[in-house]
Amino acid sequence: MGADAYSLAGVTETLTEATAAEGIADFVEFRMDGADRPLDALDEYDGTVPLIVSNRPEWAGGTAGESERLETLATAAAFDAVEMVDVELRTIRECEWLRDELHGHDVELIVSHYDGHKTPQKSELNQIISECNEYGDVAKVVVFAEEKTDSLSLLQSFNAASEGGVRVTGYALGDIGRHTRVIGVFYGASIAYAPVVSNERGPNDIDLRKLSNLLDWVASAR
Repeated sequence: MGADAYSLAGVTETLTEATAAEGIADFVEFRMDGADRPLDALDEYDGTVPLIVSNRPEWAGGTAGESERLETLATAAAFDAVEMVDVELRTIRECEWLRDELHGHDVELIVSHYDGHKTPQKSELNQIISECNEYGDVAKVVVFAEEKTDSLSLLQSFNAASEGGVRVTGYALGDIGRHTRVIGVFYGASIAYAPVVSNERGPNDIDLRKLSNLLDWVASAR
């Protein structure tokens, strides 16, 4: 997969900020777990950038409680502005009704795996990507890089998956993994992520406009 085939997604918990992504991002990911009345926000959304919606539980790095979390996600998938839904591998594997519900809407499914503590061995990363791909249209893996080799393993897994025809994406958390948000697309990541507003998601993030500029610069220098 060439780097020119990637999409850029701005991440926000406040849909009124999505206007800042217009002209820069291909998608806005709406983190519903961090929003007040997320379904109302979706109903009021009149932006031009299509949406990815997610509703993360605490065990996947979010704040949503399990009560009605999946029902809210399924309801969100029915909104016209929503083109993609991001759901955890563990969730989609265990919840048949949600799989059926989401497949009934005209949305693509990003199936994701989050590990905020470590990076699995490369063989395990490859297996995780394969399982995510089995259930969804895009396999997303986010890990925590403790060593340079962690970032390298993730990028190698992206490259192998992409060469095999899998749509894959993700990045590594932490100082050591920060650069993967920029160079991941050159190793097959199909979506690059950045907060719409600087430092919204954490100190190791690169804001949307800066990431867009960096990607353009790296691509032009190749």
